[in-house]
Amino acid sequence: MPKVSVIIPAYNSEQFIGETLDCLVRQTLDDIEAVIINDGSTDSTQSIIDEYAKKYPWIRSYTQENAGVSAARNNGLTKATGKYVVFLDADDTYSDTSLEAFYKAGEAHDADIVLGRLATFGDGIKGEYSKVADRLAQKDETDPFDIDLIWKFLVGNKCYNRERLVASGVKFPLFRYCEEGAFFMSYVYSGVKKICGTMDACMYYRRHTKKQGLSVSQTVNIGLVRSFTDSLNMIYNGAKKALEKAPESVDKENYLQEIVYKHAHILIMQFYRLMWHGDDECAEFCAKEFKRLRALMTPERYNKFINAESDLHLDTIPESKEAVAQKPNATFIIKNTDECEKILAQVYEQYCPLFEVIIPKSAADKISPEYLQMQNLVILDDKGFLKKAKKKARSKNRVVFRKPMTLDVRVLRLLYKLGLPAKLKTAFFPILFRLMNFVLVRKIIK
Repeated sequence: MPKVSVIIPAYNSEQFIGETLDCLVRQTLDDIEAVIINDGSTDSTQSIIDEYAKKYPWIRSYTQENAGVSAARNNGLTKATGKYVVFLDADDTYSDTSLEAFYKAGEAHDADIVLGRLATFGDGIKGEYSKVADRLAQKDETDPFDIDLIWKFLVGNKCYNRERLVASGVKFPLFRYCEEGAFFMSYVYSGVKKICGTMDACMYYRRHTKKQGLSVSQTVNIGLVRSFTDSLNMIYNGAKKALEKAPESVDKENYLQEIVYKHAHILIMQFYRLMWHGDDECAEFCAKEFKRLRALMTPERYNKFINAESDLHLDTIPESKEAVAQKPNATFIIKNTDECEKILAQVYEQYCPLFEVIIPKSAADKISPEYLQMQNLVILDDKGFLKKAKKKARSKNRVVFRKPMTLDVRVLRLLYKLGLPAKLKTAFFPILFRLMNFVLVRKIIK
C-alpha cells in the first residue's frame, strides 16, 4: 500500500500538467502513487501523461468521457490505494516536502484530515501565503466547528485518511463551482475525530491570467453562481444538522452566521462586482440571492457586511444591469477614438460596477461587439462630443480619458469609500481618481 495517493483530474491541461507531475517527482516521500483521470481532454494532455507514466511506474493513468472535475475526482478515489489521499489539480503544485509532511502528521496524530499551507502563484503573479491556512496549519488540533475552516475549504492543501473518507460516503457533488467546499465541509460534518496541521506542506494554487485563459473561479455566469449558491446552501444545511450534536461550547448561531456571511461575501465579490463580465440573468440572481441572505443575517452581522461593501449601496441593491446603468456613481468619458478599446478593457475590469461609459460614434465602429452590448455604454456623435458627454453624464463624478493608462482594478471601489465629504469628492473627482490609481499601481499601499 502506498503511503499517499495523489488524485489529479486533468482536462486540456497540456500547458501545465508537466509542471504538476514534476513536483511529484521531486517529493521527499518515496512511496507514493499518482492517479490521473483524463476527463476527456482534446489536446496533448494524454501524451504528456503517457511520457511520465512510462518513466515512473507509480504514475497511473485513466481516461473517462468528459464529465467534469467532480466526477473525475470521485473516479480517482475509487482507484486510489494509498493510506492517505490528496487531491491536486493539473495546474497546481506542491512543495517538495508536502507529501512527507502530510504523511508524518497523519501518522503522528492518527488524523482524519491534515491541513497544510496555501500560496498563490502564476504568470506575473507574486504569490502570498494564506493567513487563514497558516493559522490552521500551525495547530496540532482543529475543532470541526473552527470558523477558519469555513474561510479556507480548498481541497488541495489538505490530506485525508483514505479508508475513513471512503467509509464516510462523502463524494464531490456534481457542481460546476465551489464543489470543493461542499465536499470538504460535508466530510468535516460527517463526524471526523481528528483534524491537525503541518507547516511543512504547502499547495501552490495557480492564478490564471487572461492570456492563459481564466479559470472557472475567475469567470462570471448564471450557471456558476447557481452552483456556488447550491454549494453554500449544502454547507449551511449540513452545518445545521451537525450542530445538533455539537458541544454546548460551540456558539451555534455565530457559526451559522459566518456561513451566511461568507455566502454573501463571495456572491458580491466574485459575481455581483463583476456583473459586466457576466450575463444579464447573473446580476438579477445575485441581487435576489443577496436579499434572501440579508434576511438570514442578524442586524449586527448585516451592518458589518454593508459597511465593508459601502461603495455598492447594498441597502437598495439594483436587480438588473439596466437599473445599475441608470444610476451610476461615476461617468468615464473616453475621448480617444483610436485606442478606445484599450481604455474600455481597463475600465470594465473595475471591482465596482456602478459606472457608465460614454464614447464617440467613431470609436464605436472600432471596438469589439461585446462592448456595444453593455447597458452602461453611451454612444454620442463626434461633433461637440466632450460638451455633449458632460451634459449627458448621469453622474457628476467624471473622468475624461484622452489616452490609455494602467488602471488598478480597485481604484473606483476605494475612491467611493474614501472618507471625504461628497461635495469635495465630486469637485476633485478626476484628480482623486488619478491620484488613487497612482498610489495603487505603484503599490504604495496594498
